[in-house]
Formats: sequence, structure tokens, C-alpha cells
Amino acid sequence: MTATGVDVLIEVGVEELPAGSAPKMAAALGESLTATLQAAGLVAMDAKATVLGTPRRLVAHVSRVLAQQADRDEELLGPPARVAFDAEGRPTRAAEGFARGLGVEAAALIRVHTDKGEYAALRRRLPGRPLVELLGAALPQLIAELPCPKKMRWGRERTGFLRPVQWLVALAGDAVIAFRFADVESGRVSRGHRFYGAAEGSGPAALEGQAVSLPAADLTAYREALRAAFVMVDPAERRDKIDAEARACAVAAGGALVEDAATLETVTWLTEWPTPLLGAIEPTLLRIPDAVTRTTLRDNQKLFTVMGPEGRLLPRFVATANTLHAGRHATIAAGNARVVSARMADAAFFYDADREQPLADLLPKLEGRTFLEGLGSTAAKVARIEALSARWLTALPLHEEAKVTIPRAAALCKADLASKMVFEFPELQGTIGEDYALSSGETADVARAIAEHYLPRGAEDGLPTGDAGAVVGLADRLDTIAACFALRLLPSGSNDPYALRRAALAVLRLLAGRAWRVPLTALVADAIAGLPAEANHAPAAQLQAEITDFFRGRLRSWLGDLHAPDTAEAVLEVDLDDVPAVFERAAALTAFRAHPEFAALAAGFKRIANLARKADVDDLGAAVDASRFEVAAEAGLLTAIAAVESEVSVATQRRDWQGALLQLASLRPAVDAFFDGVLVMADDPALRRNRLALLGRAAALFARLADFSRVQQA
Repeated sequence: MTATGVDVLIEVGVEELPAGSAPKMAAALGESLTATLQAAGLVAMDAKATVLGTPRRLVAHVSRVLAQQADRDEELLGPPARVAFDAEGRPTRAAEGFARGLGVEAAALIRVHTDKGEYAALRRRLPGRPLVELLGAALPQLIAELPCPKKMRWGRERTGFLRPVQWLVALAGDAVIAFRFADVESGRVSRGHRFYGAAEGSGPAALEGQAVSLPAADLTAYREALRAAFVMVDPAERRDKIDAEARACAVAAGGALVEDAATLETVTWLTEWPTPLLGAIEPTLLRIPDAVTRTTLRDNQKLFTVMGPEGRLLPRFVATANTLHAGRHATIAAGNARVVSARMADAAFFYDADREQPLADLLPKLEGRTFLEGLGSTAAKVARIEALSARWLTALPLHEEAKVTIPRAAALCKADLASKMVFEFPELQGTIGEDYALSSGETADVARAIAEHYLPRGAEDGLPTGDAGAVVGLADRLDTIAACFALRLLPSGSNDPYALRRAALAVLRLLAGRAWRVPLTALVADAIAGLPAEANHAPAAQLQAEITDFFRGRLRSWLGDLHAPDTAEAVLEVDLDDVPAVFERAAALTAFRAHPEFAALAAGFKRIANLARKADVDDLGAAVDASRFEVAAEAGLLTAIAAVESEVSVATQRRDWQGALLQLASLRPAVDAFFDGVLVMADDPALRRNRLALLGRAAALFARLADFSRVQQA
């Protein structure tokens, strides 16, 4: 313990966790522990947990935690005073019931004044709880709520977790935080590497790892104690070690390591003491495409590949062992090589068998593959992709060569799904289709479009290099989104089994990346119209509204990553049809917010918007009658509007959003003078309508760019 508090260390020891889940669970443990301590007032609100972990442990450490909560005053509101007290001020049965629920006498209640009126209340001083007591009560639920894709139950234990819990370390300074979870008592004993320093003999005890007793929650001492037991508890340290040594192995083999961040992250969370080592495969097996080899090594064995100086893979791989003994490395490498060779031999067989026929000959087999229950076969989906792509040949600004490529690419885009190779390696769809298309005599443009219509696969993925892949990809994704909405297969919460959010983001990225300004709603309408009548479980108008709103949500999320959330709301409220323009307007508005006139202009527009909400639509759209003006500021505002209307129109047509905003900024003096000298909601109906019409004309100018009423001012 220090003058500023104690350290808190929590370690949840488990059977090996899946590499995809462990880092998320460790991060959640750190976030939840910090939030619990912050809510209790035991750490600063900007405190951060140090998160560590391995496949066998989730670890969170927080420093400078107060050992005791401060005493605090609490005020609990009860029923309204008129109900709680009679005319003489005596507590009623309602007050007595409220007091009884709090364990006090009704005489202890007082009256307090709130914004909603006078209420009965109890004020009391609560003594602060000790840290160990507070966490002892909170940790079981905190651990139980860590994100698990699916919980296991073991033995007679009814409490579930992703993998069976083996030990719990919970320390505050040098004191144990006592609690029980999944029938395991917390303590101060951790475990080392499963295969080193373990108990003598055989059986389960010999595989638990060396017992590591921790005297206190000191983070440095914890790291060193586990290091002595052959555990690198810091994933960043393991990652760096694997990366550096794997690169050295590749250089020793005469090549360079193929960059593979996903595999690096996976093996980081598969090992506690990683040791990269070099292995070899039969050179003749490398006659299959490099993409197949990389997929086989990466996905099946979590191995790194090595690129030779001539740009082809070398018959070498880098494995990551969870072992210290150099004597075992050759055995481990040989074992990986046997598995890889068998898998690659299978891949070579499938590759040769598939290439015995042209890619187009696989198309009839798509009739037997179901796309979605209720929407027929994959062949039917391909037909819809072809129809949409053909329709958009004239709707989109395409290069002439793309117009020749698109029909053939659309027809063949899913043909490789019927191949033996993709059946065995689904992740190769598109990639192997390109290879088979080239070997079948298709043009390079068609082959590339088949591969690229799957791009972008994720938020960080690249876009298609050509128009053809982009058009076919748009058709594919919009058909899937429309089909799922028609069948009511809608994403909800974190559940999105058909990856519709990813598909929608891909559509937006394609439109923005290629600066295609075709209306998004028109593309959606085309996709809905292309669905078979029997698949529509909702009216087309409803589907159109739902899908448009779905895209609005994806745009809001994407824009929110690039700009302030209120900027995203402001531009989306105006229009989302021209996707490139949405991003252009958002960028212009973000830059314009630094303009000295912006704050006052936005405030003026908000007043316009607030008054507009009180008006009839007919009033806002009516012609302004200058003969009814009674105040000079009315004529001044009309003159100012008339002076910039044409300039704003020209700027927006040119998509010079910054120029249009600067024109709007020139309205600021006239807007200020209008609100200073004019009563808009006059008693005279005709005068009021004329002034609202004038404001409506001003609002229409602003609304071409953004809804400024959505913008928050600091």
C-alpha cells in the first residue's frame, strides 16, 4: 500500500481459451473492473486498467486504488409530500410504507423541494465500504458477465463460463479479496506454464503448471513471478517475440516473412512461451496457386509462409511452438509438415479436378445450391445479379471496357462456389474463381472482376481496382440486403448472421470510393423490384423505408468515426442519396465550424428551425409578399437571401460545399437584425404567415447543406 492507495490484481485462470475470444474477454475484464472502482469512487474517472492475458488466464491490474470508500450522503425520494403527509403534517400510510422499506421510522422523513414539486425524502450518511468487501461482492457477477460466445458447464457446477475455471487470484495490496466463482475460491496462487515446472508424476496435477504464490498485487513482481514459471503474461511481449523470431527464421530460409497480422494475433493468444521455428514442405506441392498454399498453412495450422526473392512462396513455413526444449522443435516442425503436406495434396487434387472443365461448366451445379430458404438457388441469385448489373450499365458512369466485362463477370461471379476447391476452402471464393477463369480462357478483366466483386470484405479492406468488380459487388450485396429484409432476416443488437451491416458498409464504400452519385434509394428500389414476388414478406414501400433507414444507420456510424456525431446527424438529416456528397458536405461542415461566423449563424438557424416547427407547411412554402413588410429588417433579410440564392445554387451544383457555406455566412448580419427587430409570431395572421414564409425561404437555403439545428455548440 502507498500513500495514494493500493494495487488491485485480478487473474481468472482457465482451461485454454479460443484465440479469438481471449483478448476480448481480457479487455472486458479490465473495463469492467475499472468501471466498478470508478462507480464506487475508489479511482479517478480517467483511470485505466492494465490488461494482460494468455490462453490460460485473463488479467486486469489497477493501481492507486483507495482501500476504503469515503462516507457519503444519500437522499432518497419517496412519495409526493401531499400524499406522504396529512393536513397536520403527520406521516400517512404511504410515508410509513416508504420508511419501512428503508428500515427507518417515518419520523425520520423530511420534505424536499424538487423541480417536480415537494416530496418526502430520507437523508442519511452511508459509511464507505472497504475495497476488499466491495470487490468481493462485485467480482462474481463481473466475471460471469464477461462476453462469451457460448458458455460451458462442467462437473456439477451450474455457473457457466467459456472454459472451465481452474483458479482465481484476487489481491488488493497484500490482502486477498475473498469470493467464490464457479465453485473456485479466490486466493493468491497462480499457475505457471502447463508443461514446465509442473508437479512431478503424471495425471491432471502434472499438467496444471507450477504453483506461483503472489505476496501482493504489484504488477512488476507479478510479471517476473510468472516469467520465472515460463509464462509471458504480456501479449504485446509475446507478439513482438514471435514477429521478430519468425522474420529471422524466414531470412534464414532465404526469403522474407509474408505479412500476416491475423495469424500473428492468433498465435500470440495460443501460446504462453512462444518459440517460432522453421519447417519444410515438399516443393512439388507448391504447383498450386500461392493463395491456396497460404490459406492451407494459415487457416488450418496457423503457420506463417515465406516468400522467396522471385516473388513465389518458398517450400518453408514458420510454426510457433509453445515450448522451450530445442530437442522437440524438429518433432514439432515435422508434425506440422505432415499435416500441411496432406492438406496441400488434397488441395492439389481438387485443383487439378476443377481445372479439367471450363469455369462456366460449373454454373448448372448452382441450381442445387440454396441461397436463402424462400429465395431459391444460388443460380437464381446470379440471375438477379446479372439483371441488376445490366440495368446499371447506363445508370452508372462506367468506362466503356467495363460495360463489355460486366455481363460476363456477373454471370460467372459465383461459379467457383460449385468447385471442389471452394467446397473444401470456402475462404478462397473469388480468388480461385479468378484462377479458373483465366485457365478457361476468360479475359483478364473478367477474371479480375470475379475476384474483386468480394471487395471490400471488411472495413480495412481495399476496393476493387475496376468498375466491373465494383458493379457486380454492388448488385451482389444489395440483392442480399433486400432479400434478407424481405424474408425478415433482420440484424438485431450484436446479432447479424448474414453480415448485412458489413454488406451495407461495403455498398457505401463502393459508392463513395468511386464517386458514383447514382441515388442510393434508386439502387435499393431496383434490388427490391428484382426479388421474386413470393419472397416479399413486406410491402415494397416498407422495405424501401427500412433498408434506407438501415443505410442511414451505417452512414451515421461511419461518419461518426470521421467527424463529430452532430455533424454526421446534420448532413444526414438533409440527404443521404448522393453518398459521395454526404462525405463532402460533412468535411465542409467540419472545416466551416472553425469559421468565426459559424456559432452565431448556427444559433440563428436554430431559431429559424424552432419557429418553422410551429408553422404550417403551406406557410413556410408561401411566396413572400414584400408589400406586407413593416420593419426594415424584413426587407433586409429578403434582399440578403436574394443576393446569395443563385450563388448557393451554383456552388451546390458544382459541389463546392465550402463556397456555399461561406455564402450562407454572409447572411449572418441580416438574420441577427431580423430576430432583433421582428416579432415573427405576430397576432395578425397574414403578417405572421408572410414572416414565416420569409424564414422558410432562408431555411431552404441552409437545408441544401445540413440541418444546422442538429449542431451542438460548445
